[in-house]
Amino acid sequence: MQEFSAKIFNLTQKIKLPSRSGQSILSDLNDLKILVRDKASSKKIKDLAEKVKWAIIKTTGYEVAPLNWPDAANGQKLYTQNCVQCHGPKGGGNGTLANGLKPAPANFLNDSLMAGLSPFEAYNTVKLGVEGTAMQAFTELSDKEAWDLAFYVKSLRFQKQEIDSVSLKKIFNQQYGKTSLKDVATLSDNQLIKKLGSNIQGQKKLKALRFFSPSGELSQSSLTVARDYLHQAFSNYKNGNKDEARQKALAAYLEGIEPVEIRLKANDPKFTSQLEQKMMDVRQVIEQGKNSSEVEYKINSALSTIDRAEKMMKDEKLNYWLSFFLAASIMLREGLEAFLIIALILALIRRTPKAKKALPYIHRGWITAILMGVAGWFLSDWIIGISGQNREIMEGMISLVAVIVLAFVGFWLHNYSHSKKWKEFIEKKVGAQLKGEKMIGLAFFSFMVVFREAFESILFLQAIGLETQSGDQSSIGFGVLAAFALIGLLAFLFLKYSKKIPVRQLFRYSSWVITLLAVILIGKGIHAIQEAGWLSVTGLPVSPKIDWLGVYPTLESLISQLVLLGILMMLYYLSNYRNKIQIN
Repeated sequence: MQEFSAKIFNLTQKIKLPSRSGQSILSDLNDLKILVRDKASSKKIKDLAEKVKWAIIKTTGYEVAPLNWPDAANGQKLYTQNCVQCHGPKGGGNGTLANGLKPAPANFLNDSLMAGLSPFEAYNTVKLGVEGTAMQAFTELSDKEAWDLAFYVKSLRFQKQEIDSVSLKKIFNQQYGKTSLKDVATLSDNQLIKKLGSNIQGQKKLKALRFFSPSGELSQSSLTVARDYLHQAFSNYKNGNKDEARQKALAAYLEGIEPVEIRLKANDPKFTSQLEQKMMDVRQVIEQGKNSSEVEYKINSALSTIDRAEKMMKDEKLNYWLSFFLAASIMLREGLEAFLIIALILALIRRTPKAKKALPYIHRGWITAILMGVAGWFLSDWIIGISGQNREIMEGMISLVAVIVLAFVGFWLHNYSHSKKWKEFIEKKVGAQLKGEKMIGLAFFSFMVVFREAFESILFLQAIGLETQSGDQSSIGFGVLAAFALIGLLAFLFLKYSKKIPVRQLFRYSSWVITLLAVILIGKGIHAIQEAGWLSVTGLPVSPKIDWLGVYPTLESLISQLVLLGILMMLYYLSNYRNKIQIN
């Protein structure tokens, strides 16, 4: 210990620290040497060492906390790759290589040991190692990876306890944003519990903060960064460090608000201006040297506005029953159309002498199409899954492509809703193939009829899925199952009472559902592209916003919906007019 304290003193002398703070730090380090030499109480040594540590951190500007919440899943992966052999799978210090190591690997399940250790100290151990032990420095890990691992190690002792994950997650979500990431990173459990309260609720808060990390949009949102910087700004201002407080307040805007400004403007341009003003107010009161209570008031006002911004960015998705209705309607339309076309093809072929030869080709065609449709669904899931940071663009593009196809399909359906015209269309296509004995052509026609429906189903269902809450995704599956059940019933009725099936009414109903979905998706598609910054945002005097209908308070999204609606209405009118002329 004497050698260590002397070494620290000598190293600090070699570093060119600012004269005033440097002299103070050297004086404290000299006192620390004396305390160690005289074997003073451990409390005195610890308190002075802690004081020196924070003085060095403040003087050098060394970052003591991660910018974003660490990734618990990645921390677990890194622990498995790098730590299990010595520390064991659960952190008990009983890994396969632990025997014979002196000193023995640390036991991360030891409550008294781990309660006095902060994630920041664990981070330093990961990055620097421990001299004279088997604990090497993991220099190959990035800062982010080291923080992920440090936070995971701190969670291990809580994993052995009985955990009510649902209630604990609620506590974490309530505490998230109230306790700064800097405090969670730099304070030991013993220190953090003093801030949270030493009662049972305080213990639960501690466990939640150590055990959980934000997921989904919370972990990705740079608004977390804005909150943390504002907390740091007030802490610095209270401690008399005005320049540092001003820098943190500026960073809160530049690194926390500005990255999501485009998304916020796409949701509500007026609110975005208010948020910018709140952030400016914080910087102004700091620069003007106002009293701490006024600075705190402005910061709290900015924080509450950030909370509103976060809620706004969590778009209201399609609700469960609307997703169910749309998925069932789309699947019913696609499946019924495929069935009716195949049924008509089979009926036409059975009346010809070439039926025995042609039927196997027809069946191979539609069965292959269904199998390729299933494969296409999984492929589309994979493509969307790897879209990552371009998810808004992916959502927007899928929605807009779906709109184009929907508009065409809806018009086609409406145009062929007259059963006679629809039947003539199929007879013409099949007759041409039979006449030339083109069996491969029949198989291809059968394949294309069903695969087109499968492809459209995948496109439309993925578009609906992207706009449905993660907890309501089952509505799409149940909607598809309900549609299959109804198709089965209608198929039975069709085969038994084919003349009584209201094909025209079914197609008409489907075309109106498709119109509704197209209007919703074009609004959401334009909105997603605006969020990605690919399209300008023009606010409106009023702020109409109905997320689940794809209505947003921007000129671009509303005009796109009105133009599409106008085009579809015009096409339907022309189709009706043409059909009336043909009938007359």
